[in-house]
Amino acid sequence: MDGSNIEGRLILELKRRGSITMQEVAEVLGMSKMGAYKHLLKLEGSGLVGRRIVKKSVGRPIHSFYLTDRGKQYFGSADSLVLGNLLEFLKSRGAGGLVSEFLRERYAKLAEEYAELFTGKTLDEKVRLLSELRSREGYMAELRRSGRGFELLEYSCPIFKVASVFGEACHLEAKLFSRVLGVDVENTHRQVDECSVCRFLLKPKT
Repeated sequence: MDGSNIEGRLILELKRRGSITMQEVAEVLGMSKMGAYKHLLKLEGSGLVGRRIVKKSVGRPIHSFYLTDRGKQYFGSADSLVLGNLLEFLKSRGAGGLVSEFLRERYAKLAEEYAELFTGKTLDEKVRLLSELRSREGYMAELRRSGRGFELLEYSCPIFKVASVFGEACHLEAKLFSRVLGVDVENTHRQVDECSVCRFLLKPKT
């Protein structure tokens, strides 16, 4: 496995866990702690990973590694920095309304497309298809059961830059899920709020 693949796996694992120790990296990758540390140092030097010291009740403090904002966008577009600058420029010039209008139209169109695909399906089938569609769109989605409902986790955020400037995008995504699934949706975690994952609770309406 080449270095870039190892580093990609490390970033994905960090997205899943939120933080990771050198020992955990070694276990995940099946290598020595020094080998794991070498890859972490490279990611840290690239500005993708940061570290903090965690004190233990017994023994020496340990280093815990986490993704920086740049690391969270690792699987996104290389043009994301330019996009972020453009959005900030539009907002500062009073043109934010145009972006909001674009977002509303985009999600209305997605709702129509999803609704057509979901026609005739049970709720279980709909949420599983939604998870598949989101993964195809670059969100790296994972679906889990949660009580009577479901938990949709998204480890990548292709619209991170947009949502960072226009938080309405996250609200529209939750509204989209509610509309096409016919469920109540609670967005408990957002990557733009420095969480490692976007988390949506999908609950059948009572």
